[in-house]
Amino acid sequence: MTASAPKFRRWAGHARAQWQLLRETARVIGPSARLFTSIEAHTYAYSVAANFLLAALPFLVLLLWIAHHLLPSLTTQQAVIAQLAANYLPAGQQRLIGDATRLAGHHSAQFFSLVMLAISSSGIFLPLEVALNSIWGFKRNRGYLGNAAVALALVVACGIIAYASILCASLATALVGFVFPASWTWIISAFTDLFIALFSLPAAILVFFVIYWRLPNGKVSPAQVFPAALYTGVLAEGLKILFPYFVQWVDFTAVYASLAVAVTLLVWGYCGALLLLFGASLSARGVARLPRLRIRAHGHHAATTATALPTPPAG
Repeated sequence: MTASAPKFRRWAGHARAQWQLLRETARVIGPSARLFTSIEAHTYAYSVAANFLLAALPFLVLLLWIAHHLLPSLTTQQAVIAQLAANYLPAGQQRLIGDATRLAGHHSAQFFSLVMLAISSSGIFLPLEVALNSIWGFKRNRGYLGNAAVALALVVACGIIAYASILCASLATALVGFVFPASWTWIISAFTDLFIALFSLPAAILVFFVIYWRLPNGKVSPAQVFPAALYTGVLAEGLKILFPYFVQWVDFTAVYASLAVAVTLLVWGYCGALLLLFGASLSARGVARLPRLRIRAHGHHAATTATALPTPPAG
Protein backbone atom coordinates (compact mmCIF):
# COMPACT_ATOMS: atom_id res chain seq x y z
CA MET A 1 0.00 0.00 0.00
CA THR A 2 2.82 2.36 0.88
CA ALA A 3 4.72 1.58 -2.34
CA SER A 4 1.68 2.35 -4.51
CA ALA A 5 0.92 5.69 -2.81
CA PRO A 6 3.58 7.70 -4.76
CA LYS A 7 2.31 6.22 -8.05
CA PHE A 8 -1.25 7.15 -7.15
CA ARG A 9 -0.20 10.72 -6.26
CA ARG A 10 1.67 11.04 -9.57
CA TRP A 11 -1.37 9.71 -11.43
CA ALA A 12 -3.68 12.09 -9.55
CA GLY A 13 -1.35 15.03 -10.26
CA HIS A 14 -1.24 14.14 -13.94
CA ALA A 15 -5.05 13.86 -14.05
CA ARG A 16 -5.43 17.27 -12.36
CA ALA A 17 -3.01 18.81 -14.88
CA GLN A 18 -4.95 17.34 -17.80
CA TRP A 19 -8.24 18.52 -16.33
CA GLN A 20 -6.83 22.02 -15.91
CA LEU A 21 -5.61 21.99 -19.50
CA LEU A 22 -9.07 20.88 -20.66
CA ARG A 23 -10.71 23.68 -18.68
CA GLU A 24 -8.33 26.28 -20.08
CA THR A 25 -8.95 25.01 -23.61
CA ALA A 26 -12.72 25.17 -23.07
CA ARG A 27 -12.36 28.69 -21.68
CA VAL A 28 -10.50 29.77 -24.82
CA ILE A 29 -12.56 28.07 -27.54
CA GLY A 30 -15.87 27.76 -25.70
CA PRO A 31 -17.34 31.12 -26.80
CA SER A 32 -16.43 30.35 -30.42
CA ALA A 33 -17.83 26.82 -30.16
CA ARG A 34 -21.14 28.31 -28.96
CA LEU A 35 -21.39 29.76 -32.47
CA PHE A 36 -22.61 26.31 -33.54
CA THR A 37 -25.71 26.74 -31.36
CA SER A 38 -26.77 30.05 -32.92
CA ILE A 39 -29.56 30.11 -35.49
CA GLU A 40 -27.77 32.73 -37.58
CA ALA A 41 -24.65 30.60 -38.06
CA HIS A 42 -26.66 27.64 -39.34
CA THR A 43 -28.71 29.90 -41.63
CA TYR A 44 -25.54 31.31 -43.18
CA ALA A 45 -24.00 27.84 -43.47
CA TYR A 46 -27.05 26.42 -45.26
CA SER A 47 -26.98 29.31 -47.75
CA VAL A 48 -23.26 28.83 -48.39
CA ALA A 49 -23.74 25.07 -48.84
CA ALA A 50 -26.52 25.50 -51.41
CA ASN A 51 -24.43 27.87 -53.50
CA PHE A 52 -21.35 25.67 -53.09
CA LEU A 53 -23.38 22.91 -54.74
CA LEU A 54 -24.12 25.26 -57.65
CA ALA A 55 -20.47 26.34 -57.94
CA ALA A 56 -18.66 22.98 -57.66
CA LEU A 57 -19.04 21.72 -61.23
CA PRO A 58 -18.54 25.11 -62.96
CA PHE A 59 -15.37 25.63 -60.93
CA LEU A 60 -14.03 22.24 -62.05
CA VAL A 61 -14.94 23.01 -65.67
CA LEU A 62 -13.06 26.31 -65.62
CA LEU A 63 -10.04 24.76 -63.89
CA LEU A 64 -9.82 22.10 -66.61
CA TRP A 65 -10.30 24.72 -69.34
CA ILE A 66 -7.53 26.93 -67.90
CA ALA A 67 -5.20 23.95 -67.49
CA HIS A 68 -5.81 22.86 -71.11
CA HIS A 69 -5.30 26.30 -72.64
CA LEU A 70 -2.56 27.72 -70.43
CA LEU A 71 -0.14 24.78 -70.50
CA PRO A 72 -1.54 22.18 -72.91
CA SER A 73 1.76 20.29 -73.04
CA LEU A 74 1.66 19.58 -69.29
CA THR A 75 -0.60 16.53 -69.54
CA THR A 76 -0.33 15.67 -65.85
CA GLN A 77 -2.63 18.59 -64.96
CA GLN A 78 -5.83 16.71 -65.74
CA ALA A 79 -4.73 13.71 -63.66
CA VAL A 80 -3.86 16.01 -60.74
CA ILE A 81 -7.23 17.79 -60.95
CA ALA A 82 -9.03 14.44 -61.05
CA GLN A 83 -7.06 13.19 -58.04
CA LEU A 84 -7.66 16.47 -56.22
CA ALA A 85 -11.41 16.10 -56.77
CA ALA A 86 -11.23 12.48 -55.59
CA ASN A 87 -9.41 13.55 -52.42
CA TYR A 88 -11.57 16.54 -51.51
CA LEU A 89 -15.08 15.76 -52.76
CA PRO A 90 -16.82 13.22 -50.53
CA ALA A 91 -19.02 11.62 -53.21
CA GLY A 92 -19.56 11.35 -56.97
CA GLN A 93 -15.95 12.23 -57.75
CA GLN A 94 -15.58 10.15 -60.93
CA ARG A 95 -18.90 11.28 -62.38
CA LEU A 96 -18.22 14.94 -61.58
CA ILE A 97 -14.73 14.95 -63.07
CA GLY A 98 -16.04 13.05 -66.11
CA ASP A 99 -18.81 15.61 -66.64
CA ALA A 100 -16.39 18.49 -66.08
CA THR A 101 -13.90 17.04 -68.60
CA ARG A 102 -16.65 16.61 -71.20
CA LEU A 103 -18.10 20.08 -70.65
CA ALA A 104 -14.70 21.81 -70.66
CA GLY A 105 -14.46 21.17 -74.40
CA HIS A 106 -17.72 22.99 -75.26
CA HIS A 107 -17.65 26.78 -75.65
CA SER A 108 -21.28 27.18 -74.55
CA ALA A 109 -20.59 25.15 -71.39
CA GLN A 110 -17.53 27.26 -70.65
CA PHE A 111 -19.52 30.48 -70.92
CA PHE A 112 -22.42 29.15 -68.86
CA SER A 113 -20.00 27.83 -66.22
CA LEU A 114 -18.50 31.31 -65.93
CA VAL A 115 -21.98 32.87 -65.54
CA MET A 116 -23.07 30.30 -62.93
CA LEU A 117 -19.80 30.71 -61.03
CA ALA A 118 -20.33 34.48 -60.89
CA ILE A 119 -23.91 34.02 -59.62
CA SER A 120 -23.13 31.29 -57.10
CA SER A 121 -20.01 33.07 -55.82
CA SER A 122 -22.17 36.00 -54.80
CA GLY A 123 -24.51 33.55 -53.09
CA ILE A 124 -21.56 32.09 -51.18
CA PHE A 125 -19.81 35.27 -50.12
CA LEU A 126 -22.87 37.42 -49.38
CA PRO A 127 -23.99 35.39 -46.31
CA LEU A 128 -20.35 34.86 -45.34
CA GLU A 129 -19.77 38.62 -45.34
CA VAL A 130 -22.82 39.20 -43.14
CA ALA A 131 -21.61 36.47 -40.78
CA LEU A 132 -18.03 37.76 -40.63
CA ASN A 133 -19.21 41.35 -40.11
CA SER A 134 -21.33 40.13 -37.19
CA ILE A 135 -18.40 38.19 -35.73
CA TRP A 136 -16.06 41.17 -36.00
CA GLY A 137 -18.67 43.66 -34.81
CA PHE A 138 -18.82 45.63 -38.07
CA LYS A 139 -22.24 47.28 -38.17
CA ARG A 140 -22.55 47.92 -41.89
CA ASN A 141 -22.65 45.38 -44.71
CA ARG A 142 -21.74 46.11 -48.30
CA GLY A 143 -24.47 46.63 -50.86
CA TYR A 144 -25.36 43.83 -53.25
CA LEU A 145 -23.20 45.16 -56.10
CA GLY A 146 -20.30 45.85 -53.74
CA ASN A 147 -20.49 42.33 -52.36
CA ALA A 148 -20.73 40.90 -55.89
CA ALA A 149 -17.56 42.74 -56.90
CA VAL A 150 -15.69 41.48 -53.83
CA ALA A 151 -17.06 37.98 -54.43
CA LEU A 152 -15.76 37.94 -58.01
CA ALA A 153 -12.36 39.18 -56.83
CA LEU A 154 -12.24 36.44 -54.19
CA VAL A 155 -13.24 33.78 -56.74
CA VAL A 156 -10.41 34.93 -59.01
CA ALA A 157 -7.97 34.91 -56.07
CA CYS A 158 -9.09 31.45 -54.94
CA GLY A 159 -8.90 30.20 -58.53
CA ILE A 160 -5.33 31.48 -58.87
CA ILE A 161 -4.35 29.83 -55.59
CA ALA A 162 -6.00 26.55 -56.60
CA TYR A 163 -4.39 26.53 -60.04
CA ALA A 164 -0.98 27.40 -58.60
CA SER A 165 -1.30 24.39 -56.29
CA ILE A 166 -2.37 22.18 -59.21
CA LEU A 167 0.47 23.48 -61.38
CA CYS A 168 3.11 22.76 -58.71
CA ALA A 169 1.77 19.24 -58.15
CA SER A 170 1.56 18.65 -61.92
CA LEU A 171 5.15 19.75 -62.52
CA ALA A 172 6.38 17.54 -59.68
CA THR A 173 4.36 14.59 -61.03
CA ALA A 174 5.74 15.16 -64.53
CA LEU A 175 9.25 15.08 -63.07
CA VAL A 176 8.48 11.75 -61.42
CA GLY A 177 7.25 10.50 -64.80
CA PHE A 178 10.70 11.18 -66.25
CA VAL A 179 12.39 9.24 -63.45
CA PHE A 180 10.15 6.15 -63.32
CA PRO A 181 8.80 4.08 -66.24
CA ALA A 182 5.18 4.75 -67.23
CA SER A 183 4.29 1.15 -66.29
CA TRP A 184 5.06 1.88 -62.62
CA THR A 185 1.65 3.46 -62.20
CA TRP A 186 1.36 2.72 -58.49
CA ILE A 187 4.57 4.64 -57.70
CA ILE A 188 3.55 7.59 -59.88
CA SER A 189 0.10 7.58 -58.26
CA ALA A 190 1.63 7.51 -54.77
CA PHE A 191 3.88 10.46 -55.61
CA THR A 192 0.90 12.31 -57.10
CA ASP A 193 -1.02 11.87 -53.84
CA LEU A 194 2.03 13.07 -51.92
CA PHE A 195 2.44 16.19 -54.06
CA ILE A 196 -1.27 17.01 -53.88
CA ALA A 197 -1.17 16.77 -50.08
CA LEU A 198 2.04 18.81 -49.99
CA PHE A 199 0.66 21.71 -52.05
CA SER A 200 -3.05 21.59 -51.21
CA LEU A 201 -2.66 22.37 -47.50
CA PRO A 202 -0.83 25.71 -48.07
CA ALA A 203 -3.41 26.50 -50.77
CA ALA A 204 -6.29 25.86 -48.35
CA ILE A 205 -4.63 28.03 -45.70
CA LEU A 206 -4.18 30.85 -48.23
CA VAL A 207 -7.82 30.60 -49.32
CA PHE A 208 -9.02 30.89 -45.72
CA PHE A 209 -6.61 33.75 -45.15
CA VAL A 210 -7.84 35.74 -48.17
CA ILE A 211 -11.47 35.25 -47.13
CA TYR A 212 -10.85 36.22 -43.50
CA TRP A 213 -8.80 39.24 -44.51
CA ARG A 214 -10.68 40.76 -47.45
CA LEU A 215 -14.33 39.72 -47.05
CA PRO A 216 -15.32 41.58 -43.83
CA ASN A 217 -16.51 45.14 -44.45
CA GLY A 218 -13.95 46.69 -42.13
CA LYS A 219 -10.25 46.86 -41.36
CA VAL A 220 -8.87 43.47 -40.34
CA SER A 221 -5.23 42.90 -39.46
CA PRO A 222 -3.54 40.20 -41.61
CA ALA A 223 -1.39 39.24 -38.62
CA GLN A 224 -4.52 38.49 -36.59
CA VAL A 225 -6.36 36.41 -39.19
CA PHE A 226 -3.41 34.38 -40.52
CA PRO A 227 -3.11 32.10 -37.43
CA ALA A 228 -6.85 31.38 -37.63
CA ALA A 229 -6.49 30.60 -41.34
CA LEU A 230 -3.60 28.26 -40.53
CA TYR A 231 -5.51 26.34 -37.87
CA THR A 232 -8.72 26.28 -39.93
CA GLY A 233 -6.80 24.90 -42.91
CA VAL A 234 -5.42 22.09 -40.75
CA LEU A 235 -8.89 21.38 -39.32
CA ALA A 236 -10.29 21.30 -42.86
CA GLU A 237 -7.75 18.61 -43.73
CA GLY A 238 -8.98 16.64 -40.73
CA LEU A 239 -12.60 17.13 -41.83
CA LYS A 240 -11.66 15.85 -45.29
CA ILE A 241 -10.33 12.64 -43.73
CA LEU A 242 -13.20 12.07 -41.28
CA PHE A 243 -16.18 13.09 -43.42
CA PRO A 244 -16.18 9.96 -45.66
CA TYR A 245 -16.60 7.80 -42.54
CA PHE A 246 -19.59 9.94 -41.57
CA VAL A 247 -21.06 9.45 -45.06
CA GLN A 248 -20.68 5.68 -44.77
CA TRP A 249 -22.34 5.73 -41.37
CA VAL A 250 -25.41 7.78 -42.35
CA ASP A 251 -25.85 6.10 -45.79
CA PHE A 252 -27.50 8.90 -47.76
CA THR A 253 -28.10 6.50 -50.68
CA ALA A 254 -30.62 4.49 -48.66
CA VAL A 255 -32.77 7.61 -48.18
CA TYR A 256 -32.09 9.86 -51.18
CA ALA A 257 -31.22 7.27 -53.89
CA SER A 258 -30.12 9.18 -57.02
CA LEU A 259 -29.98 12.46 -55.06
CA ALA A 260 -27.41 11.08 -52.62
CA VAL A 261 -24.43 12.75 -54.32
CA ALA A 262 -26.09 16.19 -54.26
CA VAL A 263 -27.13 15.77 -50.63
CA THR A 264 -23.64 14.62 -49.63
CA LEU A 265 -22.05 17.65 -51.30
CA LEU A 266 -24.63 19.90 -49.62
CA VAL A 267 -23.78 18.54 -46.17
CA TRP A 268 -20.07 18.76 -46.99
CA GLY A 269 -20.39 22.43 -47.89
CA TYR A 270 -22.47 23.05 -44.78
CA CYS A 271 -19.82 21.55 -42.48
CA GLY A 272 -17.09 23.51 -44.26
CA ALA A 273 -19.00 26.77 -43.83
CA LEU A 274 -19.44 26.16 -40.10
CA LEU A 275 -15.73 25.42 -39.79
CA LEU A 276 -14.90 28.67 -41.61
CA LEU A 277 -17.12 30.66 -39.24
CA PHE A 278 -15.56 28.95 -36.22
CA GLY A 279 -12.07 29.99 -37.36
CA ALA A 280 -13.28 33.54 -37.99
CA SER A 281 -14.63 33.72 -34.45
CA LEU A 282 -11.29 32.57 -33.04
CA SER A 283 -9.44 35.25 -35.01
CA ALA A 284 -11.89 38.02 -34.07
CA ARG A 285 -11.58 37.14 -30.39
CA GLY A 286 -7.79 37.12 -30.68
CA VAL A 287 -7.32 33.61 -29.30
CA ALA A 288 -5.85 32.06 -32.47
CA ARG A 289 -2.17 32.93 -32.25
CA LEU A 290 1.10 31.57 -33.52
CA PRO A 291 3.69 30.30 -31.04
CA ARG A 292 6.82 32.37 -30.65
CA LEU A 293 10.35 31.22 -30.07
CA ARG A 294 12.17 32.32 -26.95
CA ILE A 295 15.93 31.77 -26.96
CA ARG A 296 17.63 31.44 -23.60
CA ALA A 297 21.38 31.23 -23.14
CA HIS A 298 22.73 28.71 -20.62
CA GLY A 299 26.47 29.12 -20.22
CA HIS A 300 28.10 28.51 -23.59
CA HIS A 301 25.01 26.87 -25.04
CA ALA A 302 21.76 28.39 -26.25
CA ALA A 303 18.48 26.55 -25.76
CA THR A 304 15.49 27.36 -27.92
CA THR A 305 12.03 26.75 -26.49
CA ALA A 306 8.65 27.35 -28.05
CA THR A 307 6.17 29.17 -25.86
CA ALA A 308 2.65 30.18 -26.67
CA LEU A 309 1.69 33.80 -26.82
CA PRO A 310 -0.45 34.88 -23.88
CA THR A 311 -4.10 34.25 -24.47
CA PRO A 312 -6.57 37.04 -23.73
CA PRO A 313 -9.58 36.25 -21.59
CA ALA A 314 -12.48 34.64 -23.41
CA GLY A 315 -15.60 36.65 -23.81
